[in-house]
Amino acid sequence: MTSTFETDRFREAMRRTASGVAVVTTAGHAGRAGLTVSSLCSLSMEPPSVVLSVHKDSRALATMLENGQFVANILAQHQERVANVFAGLVPEMRENRFAVADWDDLDSGLPALADALCNFECRVAGVFEFGTHRIIAGEVLGLRMAEARPLVFCDRGFHQIQALQQEACT
Repeated sequence: MTSTFETDRFREAMRRTASGVAVVTTAGHAGRAGLTVSSLCSLSMEPPSVVLSVHKDSRALATMLENGQFVANILAQHQERVANVFAGLVPEMRENRFAVADWDDLDSGLPALADALCNFECRVAGVFEFGTHRIIAGEVLGLRMAEARPLVFCDRGFHQIQALQQEACT
């Protein structure tokens, strides 16, 4: 069992870790739903896949798993409001989160954020339970990309990445 001291120190350390921000959306026979996550990364190149974690009590998780498919919409730096709405932080939009932005319906019927940095269209390939979360592996069936800078989450807030100078990369 982890002590409160260790839990608090772990939480503080994780606050210092920067991550990209994604809104994960789903649609199908179980309905339409979405949520904001900051825990999405590549899993494998063969097959192309991503992994994300979602709190086990999330209503959107149950819908996503029943639908068996989702889109991981990687947010661009101008989409902070989209992140807040899908995180449930805008009370007047909790019942109609999709009204915050423009969406394209993919051939699969999944909603993809129209001007996201990237859209990864996925089928649920595996689910693993650990602690308070479910870890979902998604096999990427299609993707779209746009030219933009990513929205980043760190220290309980959103941040923007400025252009790197050429000499910084050499």
